[in-house]
Amino acid sequence: MFDTPNHSLRLTLMLTLAIILGPACATPPLSDHTDGMKIERISSNHYNFSRVRVEPGVDSISVSGEVARFASHRGMIAGKVRIALIGAEGQLLEQAEVKPMRRNRQDRSAHFHARLAMPAAAVGMLRIEHEVF
Repeated sequence: MFDTPNHSLRLTLMLTLAIILGPACATPPLSDHTDGMKIERISSNHYNFSRVRVEPGVDSISVSGEVARFASHRGMIAGKVRIALIGAEGQLLEQAEVKPMRRNRQDRSAHFHARLAMPAAAVGMLRIEHEVF
């Protein structure tokens, strides 16, 4: 049905472009440091952090991201995300627990967001942990 020379040429060209440009479109790995602050991600057994964004401010730190299943199935994302700010000497400065929320029923990941009232200069490490009840 599609054995014309033009179709084969187009298909070969599209596959070649996908192989060459595919890695260029991939997202870069997430940084483990933000303005001198180390970021530690602790995933649970069936869920991992697919995206984490940290925005340090003068008087607060905003943390957002997504939790997704290892296997890409739809459904509820169980558990909670614990965000902890740890000082340079290892002491706990502030902690927040948030419940991940899906945008809609078809979504395969859940979004979380928290704003912690702590200056970024006082924080040595940010620990993000997903915990299933």
